[in-house]
Amino acid sequence: MSPARRAVLARSLAVLTLPQGLLPRARAAEFTTTAGGARRSSGDGDPHRLAVPGLAPGSRRLYLCRHGETDWNVAGRVQGMTDIPLNPNGRSQAAALAAILADVPIGLVASSALGRASSTADAVAALHPGARRLVDASFNEMNFGSLEGEELRGGSPRREEYEARLAEWEAGRTSVRLPGGGESPEEVAARALKGLRELGALPPLAAAAGGAGVPSCPRHVCLVAHGRFNKILLAALRGDVSRASQVAQGNTAVNIVDIDEGGACTVVAVNLLDHLRAAAQPPA
Repeated sequence: MSPARRAVLARSLAVLTLPQGLLPRARAAEFTTTAGGARRSSGDGDPHRLAVPGLAPGSRRLYLCRHGETDWNVAGRVQGMTDIPLNPNGRSQAAALAAILADVPIGLVASSALGRASSTADAVAALHPGARRLVDASFNEMNFGSLEGEELRGGSPRREEYEARLAEWEAGRTSVRLPGGGESPEEVAARALKGLRELGALPPLAAAAGGAGVPSCPRHVCLVAHGRFNKILLAALRGDVSRASQVAQGNTAVNIVDIDEGGACTVVAVNLLDHLRAAAQPPA
């Protein structure tokens, strides 16, 4: 890493103040990583360095991340398409995410058009000055319709309504929409995959290619999006959107997906959060 980038990284890490109680929890039972999956490197004493398996020739690697924390995350309110900004802890989480990705040769940093994801992606892009920056509404969070702004914890009157939708999706009825003009998992998956094809991270559909060339895309791409969006996209890349609720996604979680030239996807890691735990540890 160049001295200039080290200086930027040092300034980013200087703002980290992550109380242990606000750290999202990873659930080990959810979408386990493949053999040899990603882990935090400890051999060089740098807790903010991501160690991952080598990338096969001709493949691309997608670092799919969730945005940092917002006040609505803390309150348990459904955000969806509502544009809620990062809170101070969320900005610190974004800095920690940027730090762990600092040594990855990212050539493109993409995000949804919602501020909480865009701000998180900006923190990553600041440590990759040569990377292209893209904002695309294709990667926006699921539209939760009339559930947006609602608290769904505990005895919330609308919790049962939401859980009924989840049960339908898990039973394979993924075309069922959320109430009040919300989206279905199939609709979210369709726009997510379309967005990745337009980036060039996924090859175009044969029927839609029309002889056109595949868009130029770097081998290492970071996409910062949202909790339910990421769950649906990861499940879609594994071929079964109905499994989306099995995927855990903490704030600034890192998921790693390798995509070969034919479009076959290997999920290398899901819901990596070591960067937050390292940032919360007091100095030795």
